[in-house]
Amino acid sequence: MIYNSYSAFFAVALALSGSASARPARFGRRAAFDLANGQAAIKLNQQFATLTPTSQCTEGEDACVNGQFAQCANGKFVLTACGPGTVCAALPLVNSAGTSVTCDTQADVDARIAATGATSAGGDTGTDTTTAAADTTTTAAADTTTAAADTTTAAPPAATSDAATPPDNNNAGGGSATGGDLQDSLTLDPNIIQTTGTGQEPPVAGQASALTSKNNFANICSLGLPNVPITNGLQLTGGSCNPIPIGNIPSIQNVPSSKFQSPTNGETLKANTPFNVTLAVKNIQIGTFTAATETYYANPQTLNAQGQIIGHTHIVIEAIDALDSTTVTDPLKFAFFKGVDDAADANGQVTVPVAAGLAAGVYRMGTIMSSATHQPVIVAVAQHGIVDDVIYMTVQ
Repeated sequence: MIYNSYSAFFAVALALSGSASARPARFGRRAAFDLANGQAAIKLNQQFATLTPTSQCTEGEDACVNGQFAQCANGKFVLTACGPGTVCAALPLVNSAGTSVTCDTQADVDARIAATGATSAGGDTGTDTTTAAADTTTTAAADTTTAAADTTTAAPPAATSDAATPPDNNNAGGGSATGGDLQDSLTLDPNIIQTTGTGQEPPVAGQASALTSKNNFANICSLGLPNVPITNGLQLTGGSCNPIPIGNIPSIQNVPSSKFQSPTNGETLKANTPFNVTLAVKNIQIGTFTAATETYYANPQTLNAQGQIIGHTHIVIEAIDALDSTTVTDPLKFAFFKGVDDAADANGQVTVPVAAGLAAGVYRMGTIMSSATHQPVIVAVAQHGIVDDVIYMTVQ
């Protein structure tokens, strides 16, 4: 069994990683677990060299496949390319027994394993960078316009030059007593601390200042209005605070889009007569959704192996006064609502039946594109085309 030490929450850091920084060397006597950690890392790297994207895996399992970070989702490995100059590898933990799976430079991988005294039969660390070419289709380009460090909110020195690299459990406090699983740790890994400022350095007239935090706003829900509950996977109609991070953001080439194929804009339908809605989508893997009554907004956004958002869409139809009406609608009133359960077909289309049809009137119909746990899709840039589609139709 490949050691599971990473979480989907931190996979976005792999996609944005530009380089791996040098990490502090560990001095003094070797701990009792060092040699075993090094041997375990070598064994894992040798196992990783035999894997392919289609290899059998266990849900949530982390590995390296073709030099890329891989996590098992729905029985298949989802790959995320490491940053330039880095390779995915198993590393020995420094402060506790166990290993971590992360992206790092080959030199650092070799040095860390060598420091444990472990060697393989061939004298190497088990990693092979000759097959580690990055798949740029799954890598989100780093946006350096928002990466300026703010010294008032900077992370500890060990992390300030490494804020965009994936976490490894070798940092003090970065893992748990169970072997360094970041998904179980209550300590924020310093490698993934954001160091952005207010955006007002220098001030720009009319532009608001962003909040800053030294811990990625981990305790933001403690600062909300009095008695505001944690969302905790529920659709709380009185309002709530959700502490779950955004998660993976696709590249600009993978901004999703949708367009109704039928009915078409301006079409006239017959009243109280069944009809089908056909929608075409691209750059999103629809058909994946979790229990909305228990896991609402409960997970970060995730991507598939092609770097596309894993999620679903909805069809909603609202009655309006007229085709040229300017009256703002009531979002709690609608004539039809359907979460689209099905995946798109080979043509990128999905069909939803409106079995009872619609009463005579004028309607607008739109989509709501969402991630798997129902949050609106998040994309890489502010300036982009319309993700959802809306059309208007008459029913007589």
